[in-house]
Amino acid sequence: MFGQLLLASTMAVAVFVFILVFFKMLKVAGDALASGQIGGHMLFYLIGITIPVMLPYALPLGLLTAILLVLGRMSAQNEIVAMKAAGLSLWRITTPVFALALIGVVISGIINVYYAPIADTAFRATLQNAVQRDPLSFFTPRTFVKDFPGYVIFADRREGNELKEIYVWELDDQSRAIRQLQGQRALLNVSENATEIVLTVFNANGQMMNPDELANLDDMPIVEFKKSEFRLSLADLLGEHKQTKLSIKTLNELIALREAAIHSGEEDSFAKRIELQTAIQKKFSFSFAVLSLALVAIPLGIKASRTETYANFAIALGLGISYFVVFIFCSWLEKTPTMRPDLLIWAPNFAYQALGGILFWRASKR
Repeated sequence: MFGQLLLASTMAVAVFVFILVFFKMLKVAGDALASGQIGGHMLFYLIGITIPVMLPYALPLGLLTAILLVLGRMSAQNEIVAMKAAGLSLWRITTPVFALALIGVVISGIINVYYAPIADTAFRATLQNAVQRDPLSFFTPRTFVKDFPGYVIFADRREGNELKEIYVWELDDQSRAIRQLQGQRALLNVSENATEIVLTVFNANGQMMNPDELANLDDMPIVEFKKSEFRLSLADLLGEHKQTKLSIKTLNELIALREAAIHSGEEDSFAKRIELQTAIQKKFSFSFAVLSLALVAIPLGIKASRTETYANFAIALGLGISYFVVFIFCSWLEKTPTMRPDLLIWAPNFAYQALGGILFWRASKR
């Protein structure tokens, strides 16, 4: 049975990894791919370092699917009944399942604690290098450029570093337009220290807009400019302001930050400590998702018959999705230290392992 489980879980994990990597690349690197900043070699490199990062998410669902398929088939063909009649206990029959689940826990733990932060940093650095080599390539003609916080830019044509028929909308903190500028042409230049793109619009007409009031643009006064300059920071575009995210910190970095928060003596030191402890516990807690979902899947797979296979599969898939939903909800509480999210982050594992244990015990008594 171990070989069947290994084959089925490998195929299922591969499918889930493909889906997760595809959507991550589309979300994070989609604009860079569309603008041609990422070539084939770099694309395969980014995919290569992303695949292991997706394993902790794909392993629970992949093993869950494999258990339902293999045990469901064995149950439908009365192989489980034959094994029990031969004197094998349910614990003995499902030993390969627990072995694979524990292997998955170890793999997920190593990736979450060590590899994922390093790979995420390498992923960001690669995108940053691509942007820094040709930051002007973000300005694609007839495309609304929304990569720079606070601005939306549209140009009808581009010739080198010159844009024709350009529109610039300046946004407030709620992403509402507060100023509109229209120009015949504009020049793009990179600042000397390569930290900003300087957008200079010539012969422009501008209008101020009140997002809280509905008004006709024709009724708003128009201000003419011979030249208007916008300085677009590359720091936000390159994600430099996001490097403080705790999810991309290694375990040693998180522990060091936690010790610093404990000895800081600041008023919010407790909140910072709980937030850091939550980030640490999250790395370990999520690794046990493989075991928690496998424990629930075993009795469901054994109980399945030919007519119940799809129903049990739907139930197990719903349980898998609900596990991630509860886990994400507990993660959102990291800014609420009084709720002790560093302890609540283990709640999904305890709940699912308790449910799986009860179902497993009932199945073993039949």
